[in-house]
Amino acid sequence: MEYTGCKAVLAPGPVCVLPADRELRLWVGAPPETRIEIRADGRRIDTAGEAVQDGRRYSIKIPAAAKQLEVLGEAWKARARWLLPLARPESQKPQASRDSQGKPGDMLQEVTGKLFPLYKLIQGRRFTAAREMLDGLRPSPKAPADFRYYVAYYRGLLAEKEGDYRSAMAEIEQAVEVAERVKLDSYQWLAEEKLALLLCAIGRYRESAEIFERLKRRSQAANTCEEGQLLNNQGWSALLAHEAGEGLGDPAPLLAEALATYDTCKYAEVEQKANMLVNLALAHLQAGRLPQARDALARARGLESHPPLLQTLWWLDLDGRIALREKKPVKALRLFDELEQLASETGSFDGRLRAAFGSARSHQALGDPARALGILRQAEALLDEQSLQIPVHEGRGNFVAARQATVSLHIGLLLAQGRTAEALEVTRHARSRVLRQLAHADRLASLPPDRRARWESLLAEYQERRTALEARASNDWKLPADQVRPERAAIKREAEDARKLLDQAFLALGDPGTQPREAPPLPPPGELILAYHPLASDWVGFAADGTTVTAHRFALPPDSLADTELSKRLLLPFQARIERARRLRVLASGPLQSVDFHALPFGRDVLLASVPVVYGLDLPASAAPPRASEMRSLLVADPRNDLPGAIAEIRTVRNALASGSRHWKIEELTRAAASAEAVRRGLATADLLHYAGHGIFSGFGGWESSLLLARETQLTLGDLLALQRVPAWVILSACETGRSSAETPVESLGLAHAFLLAGSREVVASTRPADDRLVPAFFAELYRQWDHEPDLAVALQRAQLAWRKQNPKADWKSFRLFEP
Repeated sequence: MEYTGCKAVLAPGPVCVLPADRELRLWVGAPPETRIEIRADGRRIDTAGEAVQDGRRYSIKIPAAAKQLEVLGEAWKARARWLLPLARPESQKPQASRDSQGKPGDMLQEVTGKLFPLYKLIQGRRFTAAREMLDGLRPSPKAPADFRYYVAYYRGLLAEKEGDYRSAMAEIEQAVEVAERVKLDSYQWLAEEKLALLLCAIGRYRESAEIFERLKRRSQAANTCEEGQLLNNQGWSALLAHEAGEGLGDPAPLLAEALATYDTCKYAEVEQKANMLVNLALAHLQAGRLPQARDALARARGLESHPPLLQTLWWLDLDGRIALREKKPVKALRLFDELEQLASETGSFDGRLRAAFGSARSHQALGDPARALGILRQAEALLDEQSLQIPVHEGRGNFVAARQATVSLHIGLLLAQGRTAEALEVTRHARSRVLRQLAHADRLASLPPDRRARWESLLAEYQERRTALEARASNDWKLPADQVRPERAAIKREAEDARKLLDQAFLALGDPGTQPREAPPLPPPGELILAYHPLASDWVGFAADGTTVTAHRFALPPDSLADTELSKRLLLPFQARIERARRLRVLASGPLQSVDFHALPFGRDVLLASVPVVYGLDLPASAAPPRASEMRSLLVADPRNDLPGAIAEIRTVRNALASGSRHWKIEELTRAAASAEAVRRGLATADLLHYAGHGIFSGFGGWESSLLLARETQLTLGDLLALQRVPAWVILSACETGRSSAETPVESLGLAHAFLLAGSREVVASTRPADDRLVPAFFAELYRQWDHEPDLAVALQRAQLAWRKQNPKADWKSFRLFEP
């Protein structure tokens, strides 16, 4: 239950003191089939209500002289009852109701009276005092929605200032939900504005921009002060996007409009205006307008000689950048050193990272690359540490990518020093940063017993919730039509709660960065690594075997290039080394992740005709599972009963396995038998999975990707990460199972990646849709080749080339072999 509209809420009780119009808003959280009845002093109040989140919202008018509000819910023989005592406005006197300490008991007055001092404590970075004040404001189960909103909102503000983005996102999202439930429109507007700023801080710029545009269209600003602040925050979001190399247009006009709007505000504050001028200075500096940047900064200083901490940090940063542009590296270094000292003293992660970047550039300009590289190594460790504060499903990859300038400078400096092997090591570390934090097979063995128990407990709870959700989703066809949409919305919200449990489980593993950092593994004899990474203004490619590393820099325009042109830039510089290799491992970044390297022209044919190709994640390789004399295969086909070609494919695979030289024990799950529960059971003992069905890549960062299974169930990306055991070999004959996001220069997640993170050794998957009528013959050939050739990369190479020859129009290039 949530409620709002009381003039006061007296404790103990609580007792709602009614407003003059006697109107309240209620929100009742209950399944769609629940029958809700609202009564005042036993008399029913007729109201239809409207579906909101996973419940219904009601606007009611309390009859005169009523002393009690009652809400009754009944569904499937289960009943619930909620009561709220009521009082007339004249009863709101200090002596009428007091709390246990004898103080006046108005909950709303208690919380609103502390908001301004609480805000000042947070802004002044007096975090301990702020936390103590918030701890004293813990809302009871019957606290009004207003109270619950304020506490969640200010907890979010505090967590953000402390650098705890995980908690900040959770609290602000809760504030948005509470406000929406009882239609506190202006409160929801403010919380969504803060949410947009948080999304921007973790690198989700386009989502942030969309929220700001929506807030402008349905503005709840009380005055031009709030309108100007909204425009300024939107401009700030665009500034950070520009800092990360994601152009959303020049934010200077928007910031100028914010300043002009704020100038008309009757209650304008000097601090806010100075902040807007600092933002405008940064916009001009980004665009190379140095005189305008200096002017805006001077105007800000003229307004406020002793700015708050955040402005001071940015002033030092901007002064340092201007000094570098003016070719005054000594002055710049002094400013960045001051920034580092202040940021360290106050726990500002972004301040420390900007200080490191600026100091490294200053030392570079002073001809001291050794000092610059030492600073950048420390910055990389800081980025490893801080990225763990972002929930993995909320945009950790984007958070890292937004700070990619530090990595690019690090790689560029090493290349300039001729330290090519070290540059490749930094490239591989940066590219796999987020995935390494999710690799858990080897880390579990070294966990202390208490943390191991927490990991197992959280995973068990996650799996229980997911199982319950699957059962609930499979029964939604039984619901009346008007209840299907709210039920699915409720399931989606509960799935998000389950993902948060999974995030907490990975937190229990600890920080992999606290362990000694090991160099990425050297390639085995005969294997050549091809790695590619974006720099500040161009790209670098590396070719590395066990002894030698070479590098080549090249331009990559934003527009797509023809395969022949890509081959010239990506492969031709390393042609001689490729021709000598017996195996290629591709480590691509950003937009190059969508390039089919194995199908690029090379010599007189395609690259795959010369050498087998695998796509690596740069994860620590899990220990190989013990080889039994009899291995188990799990064949899953056509779970949704809409892919007739999948049944033919599984029949072909079964015959190929049965007639081969290896002894396979085969389990088949087809159509209705292939539910999520049955597949999970099968995966626990299988050495090989062959899945022929539907794969979906969706959701932010791919986190809603899934394998579709029978009875409307599915195995999500999170479900795969939570499995205790997975097959060593996985063949995914489904659309987009090998796809991952190409929006960031760090390796992101897809279904194939999830299997490898959970412990699989090799995964064959498709990066796009495939014609299920042509696939069976391809897989028959793959299993025939694999039976004679133990190297799956070679078997896949031969099968793809044969498929290409037999079916020239088939999309043979869509399948890839992924390895850790």
